[in-house]
Amino acid sequence: MKPYFSQTVIPLIISTLLISCGLTDDDEAVLAPSLTYSSTNTTATFFEEGNSSAPTINWNGNQGTISLNSNIEGLSINSTTGVLNWNKLLQPGDYSVEILASNSAGQTTVNYNLSNPLQGTFTGTYSDFYFFQIHFNIDGTMELAVDDPNNPTTGSGTWQLIDGILTADYIYDNSPNAKFSVSGTITQTSTQAVYTGNWYSGHGAEDGNEGGEFEVILD
Repeated sequence: MKPYFSQTVIPLIISTLLISCGLTDDDEAVLAPSLTYSSTNTTATFFEEGNSSAPTINWNGNQGTISLNSNIEGLSINSTTGVLNWNKLLQPGDYSVEILASNSAGQTTVNYNLSNPLQGTFTGTYSDFYFFQIHFNIDGTMELAVDDPNNPTTGSGTWQLIDGILTADYIYDNSPNAKFSVSGTITQTSTQAVYTGNWYSGHGAEDGNEGGEFEVILD
């Protein structure tokens, strides 16, 4: 029995001790990370670059990476710091994204809400010639100035953005019974935001009531 014990049991004991000694406190403590933002609701300024605050991250023994669960143009996240970044390509609208912090032990998900409401003054022309300026407010209202940039005719109205189509109904202060509307899309690049489409007689931008085209650019 003695030879068998020395050849089999003793090596097994030594091997167990070596494995046990090789484990560190960090190895035993690895858990899924925790990720906490001071606020998960942020309002951006349309066509301006911005970023969220840096979150508090606890990697719990093994650093991993942070990512977004969806691909949104103009929106990205720093994979190390967890700071959410947006640029001028982010289209107006409300975004609800999932932020994932992952390591070898698992992952943690944080829901983050980012609002990028349309706002700002767009200036250009309608019917290829006449001065046309629209100021969009966050609350869905708008003001206009048209025809003569030095002594413009003014007006007001409301706008809505649905599935990428921006439509607005308005009247002019000097003729409140005459109704007009515009409808079109906003194209964004890294240097400018351009709103183009048609203007219409009557509210609702109804087909057949087109009066001409317009193009205005964010100032």
